[in-house]
Amino acid sequence: MDSLVKPFFKLSETINCPICKESIVLYDAPRSKFTTCSYCFSYLQIISSELSKLNKELKKPEKTPVLKLGSVANIHDNEFKVVAYLEKREVGTIYCWREYILTSQSKGYVTLSEFDGHWNLIGGEKFVPNFKTPISYGVSVGYNDVEYTIFNKYSPIVTSMLGELDWDVVNEKVNATEYIAPPYMVVKEITGTTNLSTDYYIGEYLEPQVIANIFNIDLSLLPEKVGVGANQPSKEYDRWTSSLKITGIAIVLVLLLHLLFGIIKPNKELVNSDFLIAYDQKTGGDSFKSFITPSFYIDDESSNIEFEIASAVDNNWLETTIVLVNEGDNRTWEVSKGIEFYHGYEDGERWSEGSTKETILLSEIPRGKYHLNVYPSSGDVYRNNLYIKATSNVTMWRNTLLTILFLCIYPAICWYLMRKFEKGRWNNSDYSPFVNED
Repeated sequence: MDSLVKPFFKLSETINCPICKESIVLYDAPRSKFTTCSYCFSYLQIISSELSKLNKELKKPEKTPVLKLGSVANIHDNEFKVVAYLEKREVGTIYCWREYILTSQSKGYVTLSEFDGHWNLIGGEKFVPNFKTPISYGVSVGYNDVEYTIFNKYSPIVTSMLGELDWDVVNEKVNATEYIAPPYMVVKEITGTTNLSTDYYIGEYLEPQVIANIFNIDLSLLPEKVGVGANQPSKEYDRWTSSLKITGIAIVLVLLLHLLFGIIKPNKELVNSDFLIAYDQKTGGDSFKSFITPSFYIDDESSNIEFEIASAVDNNWLETTIVLVNEGDNRTWEVSKGIEFYHGYEDGERWSEGSTKETILLSEIPRGKYHLNVYPSSGDVYRNNLYIKATSNVTMWRNTLLTILFLCIYPAICWYLMRKFEKGRWNNSDYSPFVNED
């Protein structure tokens, strides 16, 4: 194989430019049919090894090629030589890009396209292993069981060229359509004006470091990236998908722990009674006589207690202070809660506000024997009942939900960064899915 490849890349010839008489080096002389003089930038058609004729005059390249014509590189275990440099522009726009055409004895031509520092390696049927013609779905195409979304339609023109090719790249009429599924791209080209031919090419996004390594050049010589490439892979997308998996597992574990704690420390009803209350005429005001509940036990080392109070207040209010008393050491925990309920009829509509019941929670109550001292008050001196329910080891969904919410913060940030990256990708496309979001 070496005996075939090496001579192929070492062969080069020169011809004289018929316009300025300078020598033109041909790096792929056996197949060269069109070339450009690097001195006067005349685009020439090669008739023979000693004769060429002017086809048209091109502009001087606006940029200096970073990949040297005639340089050789190994790409996917195949030796390629750079034989042409093209500067192109999209018809009717200011968008410009650069293409390096590479050739191989066995794989034919491939293109290294560079736009704003973003590189794509684009090859056709001879270069792509197991190539199959993509299936058209209208605004998308399918290739290897992957759907590629339309990104751009354009007609390119060559504004400048160096090197040589075996086809008339400057004068050919091409209508191109790009479909993306990062890091890959499908390029559909319809060539010609009357007898149209359709060809498909597969593009792969390459990082500048990969280009520098392939051609053994300094990374600093390559143009810096600007914005997001059409099929540039998204690290933010990878972070988002991985964060979803990790967060999903974490949420399942939190819920399992929540259920486990509910099994290990089940709810225990401590008090559940409707107590009679009486207005305290000696004190007056809104005070009612205090009372003491029967004793109860808390068996766990540390428990929470949820108090539910209720009373059928009607356009009035009731407030109560509950003091939890440890009968062993006289330690106390005090909570206060009020309920109020008002309703009426105004401007032809009924209205109401408030509630006839409320809850309040105490945490980290140690083991022991307890009772409640209850101190009610109300704006209704005829109020005669107060319902109290006390339950220990109440399932605290609030803490669990707060934990889940906290776990979702990182995926939410990743999602935001991913969306921002994708919006940047589609800024240069007429087919942006974000067009209706701004």
